[in-house]
Amino acid sequence: MSKYLFPAADHPIRQASPRLRLREAVTGFGIALRYQERAPDPPDAPEGAWCETGHSIFILSGRIRYRFDDHVAEAGPGDMLHIPAGRAHRHKPTVIGDEPVRYVLTEFGE
Repeated sequence: MSKYLFPAADHPIRQASPRLRLREAVTGFGIALRYQERAPDPPDAPEGAWCETGHSIFILSGRIRYRFDDHVAEAGPGDMLHIPAGRAHRHKPTVIGDEPVRYVLTEFGE
C-alpha cells in the first residue's frame, strides 16, 4: 500500500464536539487531512475561540464564514480557501444558515 493513500474506512467519523464531526488522517508529512461536518451554532451560543492553525479548505456543501481581525470571508459549495498559520491570520469559523457545512481541509502548523 502507498504511504500517500489514506483509506477512509481506516479513519471513521468521530464526534469531536457537540457540533463538529470529523474523519481525520494524520500524515507522516506533518499535515492532517480532514473531512468535517460542522452544524450551525444555536442563536445564544458564545463565539468560539480564535484559531491560529493554517488550513486549506474545499467546501462541499453548506456555507461558512471566517472572521479575521480585519475582514470576513464567506464560502459555499465549490469554494476554496487557504488560511496561513499564525496570529496574523487568526480566524473564527461560523456556519451560515441552518444547514451543516461539509468540507475537506488540510491542517498544518507554522
